Amino acid sequence: MANFTGAGLWRRLTALPLLRARQLRIVVRQSPDWRNTTYQDLIEDSRAFCRMIAKPVAIPENFISDVIAVWDRTFAMPFFHVRAAMKDIAQENLSAVKLAAITPIASLHAGDMAAEPLYLFIDDDDWLHPDIVAELRPFLKDENDGYIFGNVLCVSNIQLRRIEDGCYTNNYAVSRRFMQAQSGNVDRVIQHWAANEAFHRPEFRLTQVPLYVSATNKHPASTMKLKDGLEEHELSANTLRRLIEKFVDESADAIAPPEAEWVVPYTRKVRKVFATLVRRVPII
Repeated sequence: MANFTGAGLWRRLTALPLLRARQLRIVVRQSPDWRNTTYQDLIEDSRAFCRMIAKPVAIPENFISDVIAVWDRTFAMPFFHVRAAMKDIAQENLSAVKLAAITPIASLHAGDMAAEPLYLFIDDDDWLHPDIVAELRPFLKDENDGYIFGNVLCVSNIQLRRIEDGCYTNNYAVSRRFMQAQSGNVDRVIQHWAANEAFHRPEFRLTQVPLYVSATNKHPASTMKLKDGLEEHELSANTLRRLIEKFVDESADAIAPPEAEWVVPYTRKVRKVFATLVRRVPII
C-alpha cells in the first residue's frame, strides 16, 4: 500500500519537480548592513539588541557599545568590519544550503508567509549543514509543530551540544502550519529562549532529530563570547587582545567530531579573520 502520510508523503511531494526547489525557509534574525550603515546607527542598534536580550542574558544596554569603543582603538579592523566578515562567511554557508530560501526577519513581521513547509531561525553569523533538508526529511511528520536537532558549538574547540537540552540559537524548526495557527505564534519562536518555552508546552507536537545539522559560531566578537570573556576581567585593550589570542591559539588545534566535520571549512575562515587581528597570520 502506498504511504500517503508522514515521511512517505514528504518523499512523494519532494519528488515532484515543481516542489523540489524549496522546502525550508531560513529566517535571518536582526542583521544590520554592517558595512553600509552609519556608525551611530549601528551603535543604536547594538543598544536596542542589548535591551532585547537583557532579560534572558542579563546584559546592560551599553555592553556592546562600550566594547566597541575599546576594540576600535585596539585593532586595525574595526568591530563592525569584523561582524561583516562573520556575516560574509555565514552567507557563503547559507547560500550552499540545498532546497532552501533565505529571508530577513522583517518579512515575517510584515506578514509575508512563504510556501515552504518548514521555518528555521538563525543569527547572521551562524551556519547550517548544506544538506539539512535531506537529513531532516526522514523525521518529518505532517502533524508535527516543530523539530529540535543537534547543534555544533564552535568556540575555540568544536563541541556537540546535547539535543535533549532544547532550543539553542538555530537548532530548531517549526512548521508553517504552526506559524499560521494562532496569532502570536511567529513571535513565540523567533528567538530561541522563547521557542524553548513554546516547544516544551504539553500541547506542542515535537520530534527530536539525532543529527548535528546546525552550528553556533561563538567567535570573539559575538555578544555571548564577549560577555563570558569579560565576566572576570575588566574591559581593556589587553583583555580583548588576550581573548582573541587565546581563541586563535586554541582553535588551531581544534578537532571536529565526525558529526561536525562539515563545519571545519567555516571555522578555519573564522580563525583566519581573528588571527589577522593579532597578526598570527600575514595580512594579505
